[in-house]
Amino acid sequence: MESQTSKTSELFEGCGAHALVRDKNQGSFKKYKSIVIGDGGVFTFLKYELITCLFGSFPGAFGLWLRQKIYPCLFHTCGSGIVFGRNMTLRHPGRIRLGNYIVFCDDVTLDAKGTVGEGITIKDSVFIGKGTFISTIDGTLEIEDGANIGTYCRVATRQYTRIGKKALLAGYCYIVGAGHETIRTDIPILDQPSISKGGASVGDGCWLGTKVSVMDGVTIGHDSIIGAHSLVTKDLPDYCIALGIPAKVVKMRKE
Repeated sequence: MESQTSKTSELFEGCGAHALVRDKNQGSFKKYKSIVIGDGGVFTFLKYELITCLFGSFPGAFGLWLRQKIYPCLFHTCGSGIVFGRNMTLRHPGRIRLGNYIVFCDDVTLDAKGTVGEGITIKDSVFIGKGTFISTIDGTLEIEDGANIGTYCRVATRQYTRIGKKALLAGYCYIVGAGHETIRTDIPILDQPSISKGGASVGDGCWLGTKVSVMDGVTIGHDSIIGAHSLVTKDLPDYCIALGIPAKVVKMRKE
């Protein structure tokens, strides 16, 4: 008989949590546990439930202090001086590694579902804005030292995606490291397998304007500037200024 880990992994191969929710072979509790903590035991599950329910929305400076003291035990590794905002959503925190002096604003989601890859690593002095969603399923997502990610951004991958050192992402940016197969026409796209071109990479020192989208398989060279509302569909060189749909280089910063 296949292990529970194997079954869960197969479900994620399709459409992630959506496929798991539709699975008729598991009860509601097992589905919830698989989505929230994965293969952790009962103690891990109860610890997660107790901590997030009691302290997740606790207001004020006292709430920030409580989360700073108690939340670190949920993660694979966790540094010091971290600010955990209110109403954070944590999925598979055992696959999340945190550095020092990170700031998470309210309503941030960290979702590291799966059993393959390294999950999510957020290094020192990173700022994550309100409502931002950071997710990987069976992949590796790294946010390097000093990166600043604005409000309501989405960074997601199924393989390897990197946000470089001191990269600046304005609000509502979308970095995607996966897509859906579309070959079959007899079933909805939602029911077709997820695919990836290897993930996306935003180089060190880049500045992405508001509502920039970076597609799967794309690398943006270091110290580049991408204009607001641009769609990046192919690799861009270091020190470039690019904008448009699709984004095209209009100037080199070194000139």
